[in-house]
Amino acid sequence: MDKLTPKAVIFDLGSTLIEYETLGWSELSIKCIISTRKFLLEKRYDVPDEDQYIEIFERIKHRYRNKALKTLVEWTIPQVAKEVLAALDMKKADDQLIADFFGAYYLPVKEQLYVYDDTIDTLEKIHRTIPITGLVSNTIFPEQTHLDELKRFEVTGYLDFKLFSSTFGLRKPHKDIFVKAANLAGFAPAECVYVGDRYIEDIEGPSSVGMPAILKVKEGRDYPKEMPLAMRRIHTLSELEEHINLE
Repeated sequence: MDKLTPKAVIFDLGSTLIEYETLGWSELSIKCIISTRKFLLEKRYDVPDEDQYIEIFERIKHRYRNKALKTLVEWTIPQVAKEVLAALDMKKADDQLIADFFGAYYLPVKEQLYVYDDTIDTLEKIHRTIPITGLVSNTIFPEQTHLDELKRFEVTGYLDFKLFSSTFGLRKPHKDIFVKAANLAGFAPAECVYVGDRYIEDIEGPSSVGMPAILKVKEGRDYPKEMPLAMRRIHTLSELEEHINLE
């Protein structure tokens, strides 16, 4: 295949630029929930035993998650937190309590993050030769959480714009989030390239608006058997040079 010559390269975040899945999300989610229970106990709130508490949290979370899968309208952990606290008869939970509750939830995630070895070098090369570099990420976490991470890992300066589903309101593969990304880049979708690690969200999503896409294959990820053989694929970010003209 000939190399692409885009005017903008747009990246996914998790498992593309920064690794979030040192633990699987199912296992990590339980650690996060237990962390919030510990936080409430330290604040001297009356909470159920661990199994009951996890069941309440998971029941509310799954309702939000299942609705989002059908509608592609994003949900967030703070929304779930508000309902969990209400279910525990903490109906007057203020914004600060919800923010602190979320901080406790996110702590196990924060502790396991790391940036890939080739992230900065690749972003530097792309930012030097491609007019616009951006980010579009599905997330159930508040935008500021990720902005802090990007700053922590010294990624911020390489991204001209950042678009998070928790702020935008819709999640990939919804067409509107990719149209918005192209608008932020200032180019037509066909003049952009999207790079991400999930087939439906990161390949079918941008392709639906005519935006070329490259799959960053993640080891252990289940991919559909019907994926096109001719689809562009990489295993590391540094391999983007094989698909994008950076001269």
